[in-house]
Amino acid sequence: MVLKICSSKYFLWPFILASQIVISIIWYYSGIKDEFIFPNSKSYNIEGYTDVIDGGNTEVLEQSVSDSLLIYSFHLKEGFVSPYAGIKFTSSLEKFIDLSNYNQLCLTVKSENINRLGVAIYSPLDEEKKLNEKDETLFHSYLSISKRKKIFQIPFNDLKHPEWWEDMHQIANKSDVFPDLNQILHINISTAYTPDISEEKSLLVYSLYFSRNNKRLYAYLFIGYIGLIVLLFVVIYWVKYRKKQSSQLTVIYKPVEIIDEENKWDQKCIEYINQHFHANELNLEQVAKETGVHQRKITNLINEKFNCNFKTYINRIRIQEAQRLLTKTDLNIGEIAYKVGFNSQSHFNRVFKAEEQMNPSEYRDNQA
Repeated sequence: MVLKICSSKYFLWPFILASQIVISIIWYYSGIKDEFIFPNSKSYNIEGYTDVIDGGNTEVLEQSVSDSLLIYSFHLKEGFVSPYAGIKFTSSLEKFIDLSNYNQLCLTVKSENINRLGVAIYSPLDEEKKLNEKDETLFHSYLSISKRKKIFQIPFNDLKHPEWWEDMHQIANKSDVFPDLNQILHINISTAYTPDISEEKSLLVYSLYFSRNNKRLYAYLFIGYIGLIVLLFVVIYWVKYRKKQSSQLTVIYKPVEIIDEENKWDQKCIEYINQHFHANELNLEQVAKETGVHQRKITNLINEKFNCNFKTYINRIRIQEAQRLLTKTDLNIGEIAYKVGFNSQSHFNRVFKAEEQMNPSEYRDNQA
């Protein structure tokens, strides 16, 4: 019977068509070549930058480019709130970089005296949202780097607006915002917030390119392909060989007792946030994933209990812990900002003043 069904035209032709479609999709996506930004001196320009453009004093010590290595050495100096230095990659052939065929950024890098690295891509910003003529849309992610050479693969889904950028443009935090991959203006890699600025720092880049990870696509194709074959087989079997429906069975059973565990899950959400507030990348999507509670339910819960949104609630916890550290320790304000979960001291200062009507330095002086 199985052989008859599989050899029938009703099964064979849909099977052949589905197989051809799957093979075509795999052939197309597996043929997409990586887009190398570095090394690729013919198509892309490399430009170093520092906080000097914001009135800072960071000094570039070396910038050298070879066929296999980019070295960028600098000395962060006080002068800007959060001293920084970085490298900017732009196309030398087109105004925009088209990354629509790719879904991840790959970076091979190591460092001297740098622990965290920011990786960002920029695209055009809507005119009505611009604060100035050169304003752009920013998506970024942070990496932990060291003296050991390491390859990073960053899915585009991990690139998000930084909090300070959302605050500046008065944009609500959304986990589903995605960059316009058809119109990428440039790619930047730079130092993240660095409390220690006393030592010379070096960034060594071995490669930067965009690629396509097809594992998820192939998994979906395989599941859909097998599901289609099974469904096709069952339908043909049902049409050609079904038997008379058996009489229905009457089953007497005891209903399952339903236990309301809403309060239990509500408490789990709050406990998770309270225990992980210091993680600077904590967001609504992560809390929902770790606790198993829907994002909308978490938002409604915080609004009902604390009369504020998710982001405000986390900031209040962070500010409360910052007050304790300002009072009980001698840590400088930059270190405290990083410990309680802020990516930059300037963002910490703005949130602290909004909550307490005074900046952290004034608060510490008042508690002395």
